[in-house]
Amino acid sequence: MKRTSYPRAVSRSLKVAAVVSISMAGLLFAAMQHAKTLRGNRLLHQLPSTARAILRIDAASLEDTAAAKTLIAAFVADEQLSEIEAICALDPMKALTEVIVWVRGPDDQPLQSIGVMLQGRAASAATLAACHRALVEGRGGSIVRIDGPAGPMQANLDQRSAIAVIDDRTIIAGSVTTVKEAIAVRRGTAPALVERGRIAERWPLLSRGSSISAILEPPDHWMSALERVAKRSDGPSALEGAQTIGLFVESGSAGTVTLSIDVGSVELAAQDAERIRDWIASPPENVEPPWTNVLHSARVAARERTIEVTVDVSSLSTAR
Repeated sequence: MKRTSYPRAVSRSLKVAAVVSISMAGLLFAAMQHAKTLRGNRLLHQLPSTARAILRIDAASLEDTAAAKTLIAAFVADEQLSEIEAICALDPMKALTEVIVWVRGPDDQPLQSIGVMLQGRAASAATLAACHRALVEGRGGSIVRIDGPAGPMQANLDQRSAIAVIDDRTIIAGSVTTVKEAIAVRRGTAPALVERGRIAERWPLLSRGSSISAILEPPDHWMSALERVAKRSDGPSALEGAQTIGLFVESGSAGTVTLSIDVGSVELAAQDAERIRDWIASPPENVEPPWTNVLHSARVAARERTIEVTVDVSSLSTAR
């Protein structure tokens, strides 16, 4: 009778277990990446094709992303957050799962109005709608109910500020026109952002695995102004040929933020990257601390048609 070699059998079992564990880990990672891509693509089907800029904040991941919290603190006044906490009795960043802001408008007025989509975590859509009403009334305004084909919404008397409940956790706010347009996209009666080629191509890459992500497809007159800002003396601009300008903060990042600029060719990306390095080495005189410290930390790289400028924003938190 042939006897089983237990050490050899155990060894084979361990190898099989290791292969299964690695395979499962790979499948789990792939599933997580796929879920992140789906979330990025979801917005392209929820926002209107008139959107020229998007900002997404994954509020749920801010607590573990110091760089994102620092960036928000640098641009959002404490008074604004304090007003919401005082009037609505909720902490915006803890009450929300996701904040989406977009700027939209027709071709002749591409940056006409702003839309906001909020998804509650500790707060329901009804609570968020009540907060909106309290903020408007706290500033002396009045809220009325508007019924129409898009469904019911609350709006102030001049219709510049409106809000609609989408589901039990989601609200959309903006002008009446902006809210109606966003609802029409969800119903499939208005074109979605996925039809705007440049943003549709870049957005999933910027938003995947990010606590904060943003993208701008600059109108022509904005592009001219941006090119002048990034220009040194009489030479070409460091933003020559920019098609989209994006930004992202990877979830869990302790201090780094990345600016991502997409241009028309690989050659132009390399040229612009070198011009950006020169601009950083000798920035305009109106750039003052702590932003000079941020610039000094910059790392610039060109990858195919994309230029990435990664900076450390940690010094902004100590400057407040």
